[in-house]
Amino acid sequence: MRHACLVALATILGMLSPHTVSGQGGHAAHSGEAPPPAQTAPASPRLFVPDERMIERERPAMPILVRPAMLVASIGQLAGQTVRVPQARVVGLFNDRAFVVDTASRLPALPGMRGRVLVFVDPGALRVAETTLVASTVTVIGVARTLLGMQVTGEVAWPTALKPDVVERLEIRAGVLASSVQSAEGVELTNR
Repeated sequence: MRHACLVALATILGMLSPHTVSGQGGHAAHSGEAPPPAQTAPASPRLFVPDERMIERERPAMPILVRPAMLVASIGQLAGQTVRVPQARVVGLFNDRAFVVDTASRLPALPGMRGRVLVFVDPGALRVAETTLVASTVTVIGVARTLLGMQVTGEVAWPTALKPDVVERLEIRAGVLASSVQSAEGVELTNR
């Protein structure tokens, strides 16, 4: 009875195909039906590296859902992955293609503990005025990047006002190369 329950649980959780059942002694018995055809994963996107090498990096089919503070805390693991960053409060704009967000929260983060994300819009630019956008909550969809990666690849122009001391003072710790910036209800805020 216990063995049958474990097999049923493993099948439900996707650990076994529905056509394979474990028999005595750990041997697999088949139900007689052919197993479903294996699905092939989409090709991994290529990331550009300045010396003209291409690096293959697997990305999930769906963007990884992560809030700004968690993106900052996990940038080493998430860099290069497609992310969806909801509840991102716009702190300020450098130009119509670069702005800073942090996690929207009722309580402000303590100085020194702010995890802010620099967002670069590519392709296109923001189509909303700075006075309207600052302090608004948006959702950013794009590729997570380290700040070093953003500067080195040159995928977008680094704002001249963004010097190392400004990055440190604003506590910017990660970046996103955004393909889409949306309001909370899904209205596109870029002119892509």
